[in-house]
Amino acid sequence: MEEGGRHRNAASVALALLACGCAIGVREPQLHEPVVPFTAAPADSELKVHMKSGELVVLRHWQAAGSGDRLTGEGQAYTVTREKRGAPGRHDIALAEVALVETNSPETVTSAGLAIIVATTTVLGGITGYCAINPKGCFGSCPTFYVLTLDGREPERPQAEGFSESIARVLEARDLDALEVARPGGTDVAIVMRNEALETHAVRRVRLLAAPRPPGGRVLAGADDRLYPARALLPPLECLAPEGDCREALAATDGTARVSPADGGDLATREVVELVFPAGRGSRGVAVAARQTLLSTFLFYQTMAYVGRSAGEFLATLERGGPEAGRRALGMARVLGGIDVEVAEGDSPWRAIGSFDEAGPIAGDRRVLPFEASGSGPLRVRLRLTRGHWRLDSVTLADLGEPVLPFRLEPLFVERGGQRDEGARTRLLEGARHVVTHPGDAYRLTFRLPPSEQPLELFLESEGFYYEWMRGEWLAEEDSAMAALALVDPAGALRRLAPAYKTQEGRLEQAFWASRFRK
Repeated sequence: MEEGGRHRNAASVALALLACGCAIGVREPQLHEPVVPFTAAPADSELKVHMKSGELVVLRHWQAAGSGDRLTGEGQAYTVTREKRGAPGRHDIALAEVALVETNSPETVTSAGLAIIVATTTVLGGITGYCAINPKGCFGSCPTFYVLTLDGREPERPQAEGFSESIARVLEARDLDALEVARPGGTDVAIVMRNEALETHAVRRVRLLAAPRPPGGRVLAGADDRLYPARALLPPLECLAPEGDCREALAATDGTARVSPADGGDLATREVVELVFPAGRGSRGVAVAARQTLLSTFLFYQTMAYVGRSAGEFLATLERGGPEAGRRALGMARVLGGIDVEVAEGDSPWRAIGSFDEAGPIAGDRRVLPFEASGSGPLRVRLRLTRGHWRLDSVTLADLGEPVLPFRLEPLFVERGGQRDEGARTRLLEGARHVVTHPGDAYRLTFRLPPSEQPLELFLESEGFYYEWMRGEWLAEEDSAMAALALVDPAGALRRLAPAYKTQEGRLEQAFWASRFRK
């Protein structure tokens, strides 16, 4: 078979893989907030309406109709194979039949109080600063959260990032993040939620969870989101990684992280870190504090670059295919995997106790993996993880109590631009509609803590999804065959992409943090 034929065949296989989920029910999209007045699209713009059937309608001079559950406008309809269906004319489209709405510029959808949740697959003009130097290191993705200090200052780095893997509506998810701060009961806590990337965020809920800290201890979230009081957190007695002694780097959650370089021939190559802790009996847990490197971000941006001008079609196919198709699109991230944890006591065999698999390179998280210890000898812990994929901040041994039920707190009030925004607060409370944010948007959420004799450990619960915007700098790498490879053979794609990643690995972190978008 000729090279072009192989490429077309690979692309067809990828589309078939995604489309096979069409029988899975897709939630009726809540694309439109029925708020008037509505400002139609500019005359020179177009709205691509991807239907659940696979057909496409390209509208101009469009507007909302009915109670906000329909779109009407002049335009051209296309078949599933993208052949013109009839002549251009008037179209009246029910949003319940829509998989995805795609704009061709960030300004296409405008109105006071109106939000259409779309994929803005705009080919943006030149990106300035660090993003232009390294467009695969641009800041993102997902909302960032900053807990204001008691005197009202905003920290330099965010303490949490929400639903990092929810790159489309079908992957909308709930996320729980340890904020690593405690506050006295009966006080107010202010949290700033920001959109600091070239993305559209759709946030359904933001809650604060609070649980009393045990005297001298902490409260830790398990992989199942249950909260455990930890009476002690012990550092390792020994720590051995491929580079040698790692005890100092992993003894405490202090920002001093242990990270290894990725493998130059296969980005999925794994490594082992072994630790030793004192013997103990009863309910114990291995507490892992870590965040991802920019490897997964690079791979996602690289996939978007390969998809190129077909990004809207790609995302619409995910929406039609449902959650399973969405998960297949994250195949390379699945191959990279989490941090798998095993334990052994004395001479006993190794046993798996779970994995740390918190996505996102922005804010670290801490999770505890509970197990029952027999006390038969020193505790050995073994971590298996992909080289260059994780920044390990600490690995400690926790003495755990029974899970506790936290206080679940809704925002007392929500502010935007220094003014109360009751509409945003209502959306976050009810959870039926989203608060939609664009680059540079910021909301301040204030929560009131209940009375407590002990300081309250705080966790952030967020729910939603986001769409990434296309960058003009990526288009030079548009490649349907590589896009198909990433979907059909993610392990093979990780081998092919290893050299490209290694040329940028050392520069990504600086470019990432320098390219945060603020108004």
